[in-house]
Amino acid sequence: MLNIKIKQYCAALLSAALLTACDAKEAGTTTKAEHVFSNAFIYTADQYASVVDTMAIADGRIIYTGSKQGVAELIGDNTQQHDLAGKMLLPGFHDVHIHALDIVEREACDFNSEAMSLDSMVAFLRSCIQRYQIAEGQWLDVALWNFYKGNEPSQQYPTLRAALDAVSAKHPIVLRGNDGHHYAVNSVALARAENQRGAVVGINKQSLVTDFHLYKELVAVDAGGEPSGGLTESAVALVQSPSSIQYENPEKFMPQVAQKLAQSGITSIMDALLEPRFLSAFKWLEDSGNMTFRLQAAIKKYYDYPRIEQRLSIADIPATVAGFKVVRDEYAKTQYIRADAAKILVDGVIEGNPYAFPPTLPNAAMLQDYQQPIFSVDDKTGTARLTGYVDFNSEACKQVKAAPMRFETRNVVKAFTARHGFHPMQCITNNGVFETAPEFVKAYALELDKQGFTIHAHAIGDAAVRASVDAIEHARKVNGNNNLPHAIAHAQVVHPDDQKRIGDLGIYMAFTHAWSNADPEYQLMVESFIDRLSSGAQLFNSNNYYSANVYPANSLQKLGAVITAGSDAPVDTRDPRPFVNIEQAITRSYDEVESPKVLNASEALDIHSILRAYTINGARAMSQADMLGSIEVGKKADFIIISQNIVALAEQGKANEISDTQVLSTWFDGRLVYTR
Repeated sequence: MLNIKIKQYCAALLSAALLTACDAKEAGTTTKAEHVFSNAFIYTADQYASVVDTMAIADGRIIYTGSKQGVAELIGDNTQQHDLAGKMLLPGFHDVHIHALDIVEREACDFNSEAMSLDSMVAFLRSCIQRYQIAEGQWLDVALWNFYKGNEPSQQYPTLRAALDAVSAKHPIVLRGNDGHHYAVNSVALARAENQRGAVVGINKQSLVTDFHLYKELVAVDAGGEPSGGLTESAVALVQSPSSIQYENPEKFMPQVAQKLAQSGITSIMDALLEPRFLSAFKWLEDSGNMTFRLQAAIKKYYDYPRIEQRLSIADIPATVAGFKVVRDEYAKTQYIRADAAKILVDGVIEGNPYAFPPTLPNAAMLQDYQQPIFSVDDKTGTARLTGYVDFNSEACKQVKAAPMRFETRNVVKAFTARHGFHPMQCITNNGVFETAPEFVKAYALELDKQGFTIHAHAIGDAAVRASVDAIEHARKVNGNNNLPHAIAHAQVVHPDDQKRIGDLGIYMAFTHAWSNADPEYQLMVESFIDRLSSGAQLFNSNNYYSANVYPANSLQKLGAVITAGSDAPVDTRDPRPFVNIEQAITRSYDEVESPKVLNASEALDIHSILRAYTINGARAMSQADMLGSIEVGKKADFIIISQNIVALAEQGKANEISDTQVLSTWFDGRLVYTR
């Protein structure tokens, strides 16, 4: 047994400054320490957020925490002693939502999330064709396209399709959004689309009404109803673009994956969406002896978006989960890899496109219909500005709703727009799309829970979050509470009623805290489609439904939810950037000197809450808190040493400096695996 009660008693009585007088070590141990770390600010992440100044490890485990005086008997001839000169030491981070195979750059055309106008984009992509010597007829496949910054149209290139067509008429082109949900393609790619019968019909105005009517909400169109180049979610499957995932020849990139995680201080991850075949790359890394992190995989039947008509049915669920059990059993034999979670993609994403005409609506599943904002684009700056909203009850909209087919020709659209100031199809709205039908989500969650799989649900809109909560609640009612740490990832908008339900159920919430960011350009793409704003100045008003319920981390925590942290890398950036996430969880601000913005300050977390999210809560989310997540005697020696005391920074009102923190060293299983 471990002598933990002594430490808990001391922690309850003494301040952090005095805690070093209370020592804890493995009861009766005669093992000499391999390493002793002293003169440090050791943030234990235990239940009291205790701080000690000395830690000793041996055989990959922590054998002592406390004062430097108390460790003397564990120091032997071969003990290496490390004086940290006051530096901060804390548990290795748990990133509970990441796509690890994509966090390293590939040798290919890549935007690296840099914002570009359509004019600049054309020149850049032409150079890619030359640089990588892409033969005619071969795909130009471009990674990390920033879909929400840049993309300003011009007279020459009014749409994405026009710009990509100018790049090449001999190469199919696909831009992969840095969120993993948005895509852009050219006419060559659109022309490749096959219908269910295997006939090549292309995506066009006509086929969106016939062959591809199920995808209508996922294809951006121009004023004439023709595809304007933008695709979301499973619509990309129609053009048969190649897979972006690399997993073959793992010796070429898996060591880089391990290195990037280690230099970020990440020692445990949940890969949030893995087709089982991709696990072989991680197995290669473990077999090579170079694994520097623990992996829990949230597996899924498909990785590439299947076409809507090819998705699983409820009747397929038992066989699918039975297949998952085979994979789980196979990887249970490994040391660092577990395949005991499963991904459910409930809905899509919530960003609209103000630069399109008509503006492209978001497609995340919402409880209420989206608004139809009217934008103008500044000719000089290329930026969009909100000028008003479509009145759905106007006489003009009544006419469109009564006979929408009358308002589809270019001449009619042009005349209608000139008279009313908006596109006639803006009279027709929707509340988004479920990528997975709620009844399937409920049945799938029930079987996964029954078979002992942790559920990891992607839900962005409030309706998708509600469907996820319904499914988890139903599984527990039918199967009984097996204490599996079922999770909802992202949860960008959560209705207040569901916030309480999430708390009552103790659901794990995997937030990417860097997105709690008051970026006005991004906010315009979302809030203006949800709330009716009188002007752009009304953004960030906590009386608005969106701003009041966006990433409600603090409210959910108070209600009983377990808050965790996931970078979702390579979304936005390939860098998992834990310290950016920590800073944003606390500040929820946007670095705008003249007019700083905050995204609902009441939902900010304190430093201890966000550190719990990255440490002990993350360990609980991955069902490994018995051996990881805190600096306590008997636990695995996964820890990091960092360049700044981020607790002190937060408590001194300097949280905006946390993102400058560097990992100085990362230790995994008691081994030094990274040093700066």
